[in-house]
Amino acid sequence: MKRRRRIIKAERQRRKRNYKAEYQRRIARGLAKGQSRSQARGHARAGDVQKVSHPAVVDPTDPRERALRRVKAGDSLKSAAKAEGISTERLRRYVQENVEAKLEGRRWNIVDRRSVEMAICSQAKFRWVKVSADQASTIGHYWVAVNRFLRTNDPSHLVPFEGQGVRDVAGRLWPFETRPNVLRRLDSADELSFLEIYKNVG
Repeated sequence: MKRRRRIIKAERQRRKRNYKAEYQRRIARGLAKGQSRSQARGHARAGDVQKVSHPAVVDPTDPRERALRRVKAGDSLKSAAKAEGISTERLRRYVQENVEAKLEGRRWNIVDRRSVEMAICSQAKFRWVKVSADQASTIGHYWVAVNRFLRTNDPSHLVPFEGQGVRDVAGRLWPFETRPNVLRRLDSADELSFLEIYKNVG
């Protein structure tokens, strides 16, 4: 009997609530704070997401980051997301949060101002340098070439990087180490044991 009374009381209270008015008040509070209507609802669209003030360290193996590189290379958001096995909406939100993106015709113009600390072989030494995300992508391609050279012993994989390098965020140029003997020595010293993570970085 008591349980039935509690149910009846709860039902009466529910009927007294004006959900429409509560919703309108929530929207009004959000708009007063400068939020968009979708943000005030609690379901922000990708375009409403604010840029991350202090973005996390860029992970080159993250499928969202790989998809972003595809977009930079000319792929559409949809095809890049599909290629990396993530949703288009998830990729769109990642792009909005981390870079400046503008659609020009059928191609996205991406301005990536993030910085990331990356490992590099330069002047016969293994070093860590802080570079822009675009430069980090170049380093990723370099490590793929080094990995292929070490697996096949074919130095032709290193040729595209001879005389090339990257600049860190302070403007200092770090030339790529492409001498086969130096890379073999570093590999034998187990300094390049992390290279497996770059096997499929494109």
